[in-house]
Amino acid sequence: MEPKAPPRSHWTQLRLLAANVRRAVGIGWRVERALTTKYVAANVVNALLPVAIAYVGKRIVDAVVAAIDDPAHPLGPTLTWVAAELGLMLASHVSGQLIGYWGQLLRARLAMHVDQLIFEKALRLSVRHFEDPEFMDMLERARKESGWRPVEMITHGLRLGRNVVTLVGYAALLAQFSGWAVLALAVAGLPFLAETRYASEEYLIHARRTARERQAYYLQQLLTSDYYVKEVKLFALGPELLRRHRALHESFYEEDRSFAGRRGLAVTLLGLVSMGVFYGIYVLIVGAAVVEAISLGDMTLYLTVFRQGQGAFESAMSSIARAWEDNLYMNNLFEYLALGDDDLSTVEVGAVPEDEHAPRLRFEHVSFRYPGSERPALDDVSLDIAPGETVALVGPNGAGKTTLIKLLVGLYGLEEGRIRLGDRDVAEMDRGELRQRIGVLFQDFVHYHFTAAENVGLGWLPGLEDREAITKAAEEAGAAEVIAKLPGAYDSMLGRWFGGEQLSIGQWQRMALARAFMRRSKVLILDEPTASIDPEGEHEIFQRFQDLKRDATCILITHRFSTVRMADRIVVLDQGRIAEVGTHDALMERGGLYARMFSLQAEGYLEAGQS
Repeated sequence: MEPKAPPRSHWTQLRLLAANVRRAVGIGWRVERALTTKYVAANVVNALLPVAIAYVGKRIVDAVVAAIDDPAHPLGPTLTWVAAELGLMLASHVSGQLIGYWGQLLRARLAMHVDQLIFEKALRLSVRHFEDPEFMDMLERARKESGWRPVEMITHGLRLGRNVVTLVGYAALLAQFSGWAVLALAVAGLPFLAETRYASEEYLIHARRTARERQAYYLQQLLTSDYYVKEVKLFALGPELLRRHRALHESFYEEDRSFAGRRGLAVTLLGLVSMGVFYGIYVLIVGAAVVEAISLGDMTLYLTVFRQGQGAFESAMSSIARAWEDNLYMNNLFEYLALGDDDLSTVEVGAVPEDEHAPRLRFEHVSFRYPGSERPALDDVSLDIAPGETVALVGPNGAGKTTLIKLLVGLYGLEEGRIRLGDRDVAEMDRGELRQRIGVLFQDFVHYHFTAAENVGLGWLPGLEDREAITKAAEEAGAAEVIAKLPGAYDSMLGRWFGGEQLSIGQWQRMALARAFMRRSKVLILDEPTASIDPEGEHEIFQRFQDLKRDATCILITHRFSTVRMADRIVVLDQGRIAEVGTHDALMERGGLYARMFSLQAEGYLEAGQS
């Protein structure tokens, strides 16, 4: 998903910018109406004050000159104007501080709100998105930048409006001297027109390097994470990983250096033009004062207005540049938020009544291929699993076993065929309802760096505080003895990220299995549930599994053929198709793929025993 180049037309940019500023203000209005109102009001007041201060300055100078020319001239009016300027300066200071204070509060609130929008959208998107690198680039840009960009866009939009109001006031004052001075004021802002062009280019540079930035972050994880440190050290990968990381950042540096040089040169050259225009007008104003065409107060006013007007123009152009940069990131955010929801769950956890009996599962002519792949992961698979039946899925790696389960639980949408849970088509079921009726343990289970109790209880959120249910699930999975040895038992923090206890991979798998057992579903799916557990522990777990599966429809995926005999049927998948179906004895007698795989594994055990 290549980031879009911004339109070249400044008017088109301003129109798009205005639209997104309105959307950003709309977000602020919905989240913090009172705070947004105060923030906008303070900006408006702060915009009007410089014009008033400049005008009062002129009146002070004129009053002083009048007092010098006429000793009888009263001092009161002069002091009144000085007091007025003091009041205006105090108002400018206070409004500026309020802008900073309210802006900081609004930034914090909106950052939290936008993060919430990003995470909520992620929960409504299917797994296929997260396996798409272009989507991950979009998500990374949204996650990394968009949390604080809305307030920055509001800030820069208001600053632009504030500067425009100030400039209109300054232009009205300068017009009294010469219309050419007003034109010169605009020409003096030329350097900052370059800023708007280069802000767009800067965004594109950073947007196009998002994938490489993710690579750099991945390399950082490889170099610093405890999960990778053993292999990195054993294979002496550190220097190579560091070389790749350095190469990426060197490429970033070269891009930034080239960009900074081009922008600096353009702004410098235009700045020389701006400076020449300014001092040309300076000479005209001073000359007019010398020949008494204008008063000293007028001269002070025009010089102040022109100098400050140039600053206001600079600030306006800078605000456009920065706001346009914010706008590009906001466009990315709005594109992300506009993605179609394809994994909706409206049913709350615990709201689905528990099945009274084990349901039938039917796969009818199911075909599926992963995005970007020409080879089908599943090809016309049909399978009927009776209520309460236990089926073992076996086959070579990549045969489609786990894919079949991902389709059953709605992690992917079906392309062809139909899957039924009882008498319901899973494609028409609410995803929340579907997943509450199925207990699953995938082979790539998560290590939650939470307490031991939470690691188990997360399997069924309504029972997160139910210590009795958590203890029962842990006992069924053989995790209770692991937990009993922890310093704080069920209240012990697991994982080293937050100073907890580190478990072995087999112990983590027991925790994951307990999590699956927390869900008292009538459909139980175990994908390599004991791959990291020792044979004695595996035997103990499957003895307990015999009791758990008595009133449930079960699917067991495993490469350990010693465990499949407990299944009522064995289904052999090969290259996305069902190759064989039968009991262990029948399949061995047939002498097909299952018999070959079983014999090879048994032969390995026999050779190991003899040696």
